[in-house]
Amino acid sequence: MSLEQMSFSASVLILVIILTRALAINRLPKITFLILWVVVLLRLLIPFSLSSPISLYSIISYNTMIADTTMETPGMNVLPIITPTQKQTSDITITQPSAITSPLSIWTIIWIVGALLCAVYFVISYIRCLREFQTSIVVKNDFTADWLREHKIVRTISIRQSRRISAPLTYGIFQPVILVSHQTDWSDEKHLKYVLAHEYVHIRRFDIVTKVFLTVALCIHWFNPFVWAMYILANRDIELSCDEAVVHSFGETIKSTYAGILVSMEERKSVLTPYYNSFSKNAIEERIIAIMKIKKTSLIAVLTAIIMVAGITTVFATTAMANSNNPLTAIPDTDFTNDEYDKLLALQFEGYEKLSVADYREKVCTILDADYPDYMELIERMYHDDQISELRYTNGTASFLNNTLIPVIAENWEKRDFGNYIKSADKAGSDGGCLEYTITRFILDSNQLTVEQHEQSIHGFMDGIQRFWESKSETELQDEATMNKAIESEIERLKKQWETPDIQLDMTYYFMPLSVFDIPQENVPGTDDINEERDLPAATEAEYKLLLALKTADFKNKTVSDFNYTLLEWANENHEIVERISKDVAFNDIRVNLTDDELSFVTLTFPISNTQNAVMIRNEWKGGSKEYPIVQYELTRSEEPYVWYNLWYQISIRIPDESKLTIGERDQYLTNVINGMQTFWNEKSIEELAAVDEKICRTQLNTLVSNNSNNLIKIEVVNLAFEGFDERRLNN
Repeated sequence: MSLEQMSFSASVLILVIILTRALAINRLPKITFLILWVVVLLRLLIPFSLSSPISLYSIISYNTMIADTTMETPGMNVLPIITPTQKQTSDITITQPSAITSPLSIWTIIWIVGALLCAVYFVISYIRCLREFQTSIVVKNDFTADWLREHKIVRTISIRQSRRISAPLTYGIFQPVILVSHQTDWSDEKHLKYVLAHEYVHIRRFDIVTKVFLTVALCIHWFNPFVWAMYILANRDIELSCDEAVVHSFGETIKSTYAGILVSMEERKSVLTPYYNSFSKNAIEERIIAIMKIKKTSLIAVLTAIIMVAGITTVFATTAMANSNNPLTAIPDTDFTNDEYDKLLALQFEGYEKLSVADYREKVCTILDADYPDYMELIERMYHDDQISELRYTNGTASFLNNTLIPVIAENWEKRDFGNYIKSADKAGSDGGCLEYTITRFILDSNQLTVEQHEQSIHGFMDGIQRFWESKSETELQDEATMNKAIESEIERLKKQWETPDIQLDMTYYFMPLSVFDIPQENVPGTDDINEERDLPAATEAEYKLLLALKTADFKNKTVSDFNYTLLEWANENHEIVERISKDVAFNDIRVNLTDDELSFVTLTFPISNTQNAVMIRNEWKGGSKEYPIVQYELTRSEEPYVWYNLWYQISIRIPDESKLTIGERDQYLTNVINGMQTFWNEKSIEELAAVDEKICRTQLNTLVSNNSNNLIKIEVVNLAFEGFDERRLNN
C-alpha cells in the first residue's frame, strides 16, 4: 500500500472518529477514543492491513473499480501461453517516458523536505524542554515519600520541581519524572493527590510512547490536515481519559474539586507537546465539561464502546476482502497480498481510459516514480505468474495488467505482440482444429489514441477472431486449405473494423486440424497392427536429418521440459514429417541407414517426447485434466506354422516436475524396463513359454517398473495381455 493510500484510508477513519467523538464523547468511556486513535496510528504507520468482507473498500470503492474496468469476453476458450511466438513477448522491460528522468519526483522531494522539517521541529522542542527539565531538583518531603511508596511500579518514579514550568507534567519512559512547579503548595495534600494521580495514570499507560508515535505519524503525513486534527484531538483524549480514571479512582464526589484545580492552575501555553504529558490549555472547557459529566460506567456503555470500536475498525480500517469479486486474489497458488493488488489497481485510476496513451504513460510513471523498484518487482512477478496469465483475456484486472498497462509503458511500447491459442469447442467429439495467432499492434500517434481506443481495438480484434472460430463447423475445421483462406479474409475484415489513423493491427497465425496434432499414444515401436496398410509414404533421408538435428551433443543433459518444448517448436513447423516418421517407427519400417544412437533417438526419445507433448496439449484443451502418457509394446515368438506366443503391455509415464529430470535419465529408466522385458522374453525357449502365463509376465513387469521409479519419475503398468498357441501340444 502506497503512502497516499495509507493517508487516504486513515483520513476516512479520522473523519469517522471525529464525528463519533462529537456525538458520544461524554456518553462512552474515554478509553474508547484512545483505542480508536491507536487504530488510526496503525493505519498511518503500517503499509498493510487486514481484510474484511464488510470493509468500506469492499462494499464501495473496490467493487466499483472492478465493475468499471472488467472487460470480460463471453465465450472465450483460452489456453495458457505455450508456443514460441507467445514466449517471445513475455520478456518485458518497463521504462519511463523521457520527460521523467529524475529518480525522485518533485512531489517526493517536497514530501521528504516537509517530513524532515517536522521532525527537526519536534526534536529541537524536545531537546529544549529536556534542558529546562534538567535544571529541576528532587522533591524530598514526607508526603512525596509516602506517595511514592504507595505507587510503586517496575520503573522508578521521581518527583521533581522546577521554576521553568507553571503546571505539572510527566516526561521520561524508563525513568519517568513527575515535574511540578516550584510554587506548589505541599501542605495542600488533598489537591496534590489528585494532581499526582493524574500524572501517575499517564505513566502507567505509557502515554508518552503513544505521543511519540503520534508525532512520528504527523511527521510522515504532514501534508494531510486530517492527521494534524488527529494529533490535537488524540492529545486531548489522552488527558480526558486520565481525568476519567482519576475521578473513578477517588469517586464522583471529587468532580467539582478536581475541575476547580484545572481552572486555578496556571497552564502551559504550548499545544504541541510530543514527549511529555501535562495539564495544559488544550480545550480546557472540554475537559471541565467532560469531568462534570463523568458517571459510573455502565455495562451498556461498555458493550456499546466495544461494538463501536469493532465496527469502526472492521468497516473503515480494513481493506477489501479476497473473494470472487477480486479475480486476482481468488486465483489459487499465488503469493500476492491484497495490498499488492491494491497497488496495481492504483494504476487503474478513475478516468484512465479517457486519457491519451501518452498522457497515461506520463501519469503512471509519476505514480511508479514514488516507489519505482518495488513497483517494477511487483509488475514483473504478476506478469510472469502462470495463474494470472491464464486469465489475461477473460478477467478485467489480469487483462488490464497484460493488455493495457504493460503494452503501454513497456520498452518498445509502440509495437507490441498479443498472442493467443484457441481450439474447437469440443463439438460433439474430439475432431476440429486449433489456431495459434499473434496480433501485432503499432501505435502511430500516442497523443491522439486514447487508452480506451487501444483496449477496444485489441479486444475487438480478438473477440472477432473468437466469434469467427466458433462459427465454424467441425467439418470446416478439418479443411486446412479452406480455413486458411477464410482466416485471411477475416483478418482483413477485422483490420478494417478496428484500425484507425492512430493504431495499426496485423496478425500472423498457424492453423492445423485437430487430428493433425492428436498424435496417437501408440506411435511407439510395435504398437500398430502389422497388417494395417500404410496411408503415408515413408520419411526420406533428408527428413530424418531434420529430426536428428535435435539430437545435439548435449541433448541428454537437457531437462525433459526444455527438450520437449524444443521438439514442440520443431513439430509445429514440420508436422507432416512428424506423421511420416511416427508411421515408420510404428510399422518398424525405417528405410534409411541410422547409427545405433540415431536409431535410439528416433525410436525412443522422439516418440516418447512427442507423446508427452500430445498429452500435455490434450490436458490443456480439456481444462487442465491429468492424463498421463501411455506407451505400449508387443513381443512375439513363433515357429511356423504351428506355434506362436504374444505379450502385449502398456505402461504410463508420470513425471511430477519435468524441469528436474533430464532426457538421458528418462530414456534410461524406460530403456531398463523395455530391455528388461525383452530379455525376459528372449531368454525363454518356445517350450518354456508354454509354462508362462499372464501372472508371471505381470510380476516381471511390475518388478521392472518398481525398480525404475522414484521421486523424479513414476512408471506404472496400465494393461498387460499374454496369449499363445501351440498346435503340436493340441495334437499330442
